[in-house]
Amino acid sequence: MARGQKYNDDIKEKAYALLATNNSVSYVAEQLGLPRTTVKSWKEQYDARARESGEATIVELRQKNKEIFVKRAWGIIGQTQTILERRLKRAIESEDELDELLEEICKLDHKTLTDAQRKALYAKLSVIKVDDVKALGVVLGTIYDKQALANKEATEIVEGEVRIKKFEDF
Repeated sequence: MARGQKYNDDIKEKAYALLATNNSVSYVAEQLGLPRTTVKSWKEQYDARARESGEATIVELRQKNKEIFVKRAWGIIGQTQTILERRLKRAIESEDELDELLEEICKLDHKTLTDAQRKALYAKLSVIKVDDVKALGVVLGTIYDKQALANKEATEIVEGEVRIKKFEDF
């Protein structure tokens, strides 16, 4: 765009929102197709107005957003753990029933199995619901890692060293 180009408030609001969600000036400029100097200038102007009016600066907004994210992540982690515990309990309780059904099926002569017997077996199997606890474990681990990143905690150990990935790097 031409030097001295005027931008509408909508594009500025988008830039402010991206900056407040922990994105760099360069990233915001690239995403919105703006000159880096323009975004930097807007950030500085926003911060100056915020300080004058006693409102939060971009950095303070970022921190507040991180705190909200961490709080929500812990809530989701707790809910996921509860669901996972329930499903694991259900799977353990259903294990005996499944073993009994498998034993019953093995004893049957499959050639003489009637439609009624087949339907009865299907009905028994459909009552026993064993969920995919592996998928829940992956969700739990992912959410926990994201929360740890937001708290600037280690999320992986490589060759005996602890690497800390900063929330800002994402």
